[in-house]
Amino acid sequence: MKRVGLKALLVALALAVLAAACTDSGDGAEESAPDEDGSPAVPESTASPGSTADLRLVTLNLLHGLPYVACAPDSDSCQAADRLDGLFALIEDEASCPDVIGLQEIGPEQKEMIPDQLADLCEGVYAMLFEDEGSVDETMVLTSLPVVEHRSVDLSGPPWTAHWARLESDLGPVDFLTTHFASDSYNPDCTPEVCSPVCPTGVEMGTCNAIEVVHFLDENADPDGVTIVTGDLNQSLDHPRIRTITDAGYRDVWLEAGNPECDPATGVGCTCCIEGNDGLEGLATPEKTFSSRIDFVLVRAPDACELAVDSPDDGDGDGTATAVFAGDPLDPPINGVYWASDHAGVQADLSCA
Repeated sequence: MKRVGLKALLVALALAVLAAACTDSGDGAEESAPDEDGSPAVPESTASPGSTADLRLVTLNLLHGLPYVACAPDSDSCQAADRLDGLFALIEDEASCPDVIGLQEIGPEQKEMIPDQLADLCEGVYAMLFEDEGSVDETMVLTSLPVVEHRSVDLSGPPWTAHWARLESDLGPVDFLTTHFASDSYNPDCTPEVCSPVCPTGVEMGTCNAIEVVHFLDENADPDGVTIVTGDLNQSLDHPRIRTITDAGYRDVWLEAGNPECDPATGVGCTCCIEGNDGLEGLATPEKTFSSRIDFVLVRAPDACELAVDSPDDGDGDGTATAVFAGDPLDPPINGVYWASDHAGVQADLSCA
């Protein structure tokens, strides 16, 4: 999202509470799992019966809902509990419990609620991969796949973050990263004092974030596996920060699947952003539409994998299309809330042809 004043942001950062009902998995990273032995509950196969092995995923900016956006102070973070209930229902009903979920803009309330309620999602198959750094805007991965390792990735400029996980899948090793890049709230030009050494002086911080992600994955991802960047990147496809990633060999699966580019006039193909002044960010109004596409699934496949992307109408019939996720109002609404977030997300179904 793009509506945070820097002063208010820094105040909120100072007030952010540490909340994580999780188990330490080493290196400061945290992993909660539904099984009593502490290991993730993992299905035997992610492939649908009679189909090619695939990888199904979702990404969404969840909206922290803090008072320095348009969420009223007495709105419980824009009814975060109701919105989480809506999100969990959409994960089950709209995306059919995908293999991996990337979430951005995890705020203090979500840090407490998600681990408490995770066992109720998709019969408890998900492990939560998360490292609480005390910020109001963090990233999280939920997965039903075996986890090799995971950790937080430092990006320039608070509160912009990323979380990376190496997963085992039917496609082989997968490096999955979910991230939230700089928005207009804090996006200065880089100097050595505010950006990492991999970023040239003068480049905007959001493009620096993209450079940092590409650099990290070049250094850490398995070159023989599929590498995925997901998240709220806060600019459209033609912006230099997105081109930084696509120029490094990552493909926009939205367009690969044959989806249309965002039409701001109709909201078709768009993921951002619902706005309003009703104390609930416009989330209580079902007629809202989106006007830009700034949420992405970008994939780089090794030479051994001819990347195939399922169609917007779920051509392989496994319940997960490559399409907008959470792009329609909740029906019925939950205690007057029609939207799980001010963003829509992206769902994708990938395979190696």
